[in-house]
Amino acid sequence: MDSKTIKKINQRRIKVLVNPIKNYLKVKDVNKRAKYSRWYEKLPLKNNYVLYESRDGKSMTDSPYAIFKYFIQEPRWKDLVHVWVILDKDYLKSVRKKYAKHTNVRFVLRNSDQYYRYLATCKYLINNSTFSNIYTVKEGQVYTNTWHGTPLKHMGFDIEGQPLGASNVLRNFLSAEYILSPNKFTTDIFNNGFKLKNIYNGTILEEGYPRIDLTVNADKSEMKQLLKEENIELENRKMILYAPTWKGEKVSEPRDDIEQIYHDITRIEESVGNEYKVVVKIHPFLYPYAKKNALLEGKLVSDTFETNELLAVTDILITDYSSIFFDFLVTGKPILFYMWDYDDYNENRGMYLDRNDLPGPISTDVDGLIDSISNIDTVQEKYKETYNHFVDRFCYHDYGNVTENVVKTIFGLDGKVQKQAACSADEKKEKIMIYPGGLQNNGITGSVLNLLDNIDYTKYDVSVLINQSNSAHAKSNIMKMNPNARLVAKSGRISQTIGEELRNYIIKNRGLTSEFLKSIFPSDMYNREYKRIFGNVEFDYAIDFSGYAMFWPNVILAGNAKKKMIVMHSDMLSDMNRNVNGKRPHYINLRGVFTIYKYFDELISVSEATMEVNKENLKEYIEDTKVSYLINSINVKKIETLSKDDSDVYEKNNKPVLVNLKGNEIYDVPLPQQDGYTNFVNMGRLSPEKGQDQLIEAFAELHKKYENTRLYIIGEGPARGTLEKLIRAHGVEQSVFLVGHKSNPFYLMGMCDAFVLSSHYEGHPLVLLESLALDLSIVSTDIVASRYILEDGRYGTLTENSVSGLCEGMESVIKGSNEQDKFDVEAFNEEAMESFYKTLTN
Repeated sequence: MDSKTIKKINQRRIKVLVNPIKNYLKVKDVNKRAKYSRWYEKLPLKNNYVLYESRDGKSMTDSPYAIFKYFIQEPRWKDLVHVWVILDKDYLKSVRKKYAKHTNVRFVLRNSDQYYRYLATCKYLINNSTFSNIYTVKEGQVYTNTWHGTPLKHMGFDIEGQPLGASNVLRNFLSAEYILSPNKFTTDIFNNGFKLKNIYNGTILEEGYPRIDLTVNADKSEMKQLLKEENIELENRKMILYAPTWKGEKVSEPRDDIEQIYHDITRIEESVGNEYKVVVKIHPFLYPYAKKNALLEGKLVSDTFETNELLAVTDILITDYSSIFFDFLVTGKPILFYMWDYDDYNENRGMYLDRNDLPGPISTDVDGLIDSISNIDTVQEKYKETYNHFVDRFCYHDYGNVTENVVKTIFGLDGKVQKQAACSADEKKEKIMIYPGGLQNNGITGSVLNLLDNIDYTKYDVSVLINQSNSAHAKSNIMKMNPNARLVAKSGRISQTIGEELRNYIIKNRGLTSEFLKSIFPSDMYNREYKRIFGNVEFDYAIDFSGYAMFWPNVILAGNAKKKMIVMHSDMLSDMNRNVNGKRPHYINLRGVFTIYKYFDELISVSEATMEVNKENLKEYIEDTKVSYLINSINVKKIETLSKDDSDVYEKNNKPVLVNLKGNEIYDVPLPQQDGYTNFVNMGRLSPEKGQDQLIEAFAELHKKYENTRLYIIGEGPARGTLEKLIRAHGVEQSVFLVGHKSNPFYLMGMCDAFVLSSHYEGHPLVLLESLALDLSIVSTDIVASRYILEDGRYGTLTENSVSGLCEGMESVIKGSNEQDKFDVEAFNEEAMESFYKTLTN
């Protein structure tokens, strides 16, 4: 080994040692996760400590505050230590002063070191929203999520077009021992809108919201005095509370409607100001903007003012889509709905209840609102029956003692804990968790999308583990997933100590190839990561459907599934050694993955033939682990539908062309010509193992003899540049077209005469099945996987894996000498799904 090589190796080793320390010192997120991980593992739980967090620490409000207030007023709970999470330093000073006499009440700044220390050590955690994605439920911790309202607007997976929008909410719910629900309506939304049904292992406690006690039991004179301290003078007038929700597509970017709000309340006060004082309670997401606006001075209630106590002194509530009106029902006082932007809001968010069924009139302009206020007695009488119906449906627990009932369950009274489960799993359904890979446009993604479309959801509950990515391809494929499947996202980076990061790097690069390497494997890190993602969920089956990365199988192995499996999509040894542009992209990862095969319950190849290849090639790694195979399924109806979808076709110079995309460049490709032409198509990643280079050479030879021929290659990949040069070198630019990736390849495929598979090896070429579903003639290199699918040539022509072999195969299509039997796609799909179910149960 020369000195230059030795120097490079030493530099790489130094980098490996230094990088974790550098990241710890310079990257805040890495630093806090490392500290949290250390405290999580090393420090015991404090059994009498309760940590409260409301609205990300913005205030001491809502149900966490109601529970806290109950505790500090009850002498029997004097031994509890209460820790409040506060976000703002100035607010922190004021609450410390307010509770200075309470020696068992402490405050901690959110995101400080002390905060994460408490998060890792307090036995009881109470939150009305979510902890950040660093939080990992710890053995013995009792996390109660109180949530924050009966939903009117769509929540969770019910929000159209945002399948991962509720990922951190779902993660928190799955970690919670208790989720509070005020009524069956909300329980149903938890179960269905957040897809907790069948998977949630805790208890949805349908007892009501403790915060409603604050409305029922409030001292009204005290509330009016607190308003006065905020420079809001009622002056013997009744109070109208205007409480609009936030608008926008992102929590971090709420729509700023401050001027509209000011204009509206000014108009109202001009009309009814002698009798009513109008005050505004802005949604927390919008409050930082509102408090800076001098127009609202003397009218804006501070964000830290407890809303439910404010409702106790409210005479009329005006709101739009906020769940606040459900809380206000207990007062029996009138509710007015001001929905001036209803069409826009409903289109973007959606609502669970028809607006015409709400317990109050709806105004779309301020004049209508003023008219309702001026005739409030008439309004109240008109909506009396609807109002009472809402009270009966949504407020049947709200008699002022909800907090005590909740505390009895969570903390126990007289040593007895009372549990009331409102959410129970459907015992008939077995729970499957699937990691689908990076969801790039490849065969693995196609296979898993088809599997998700074909699974019997009446028998199985399916969770798909998504690694959140900014990749446009991944986002597109997520949107294609069957809506019956639950998406569980890994958001944020893994939490690990410096030592764990270093040990994991070594394992990733070397695999578990020695006793020493096994001894340094960071099992605690992977156990935490699994708990961070899935909380307390228990699965029957866990499947790494990708099988190419070292990280994900280790996460799955850390879980508690009864059966853990990993899929082998091809001749894995050949894939490990595959060379692409002078590099072996899968070498390090697969070398490591092979060493953990023996820890899985079952290794699943994608065909019987591929299984035999892998059993032989990898026998030193497999040891006694069970080896089986499944057959990839296809979505026949989807293929048929998309083959008729010509939305990618447009007219250019009076001729139809196919629009395509190469990077950010749009270009067009002529459609397959029918009269006297033979059109061949190939689809797959542009990569050396797919053999598209020899396909182009074979077609070039064929084209010399048969000019009325065309070849379309669908796909994208690292070999594009090489293939483009080859096309130019053979002068077939007008006959061979690299059309790139297509979200709908089936329209183009359906217009062609024959599909040509030129691969040197495959696991289970799904594209052959898709081509058979389109009734195309098939030409394929005579490789093990193709021979298996085509049944030794019964359903297509098998050729020598060479330029001449492919040329002869394509010529047989032109001559009509490639007879093949009709393929029964439906029967095949039934067999494929049976093979999948068999791998689960055997």
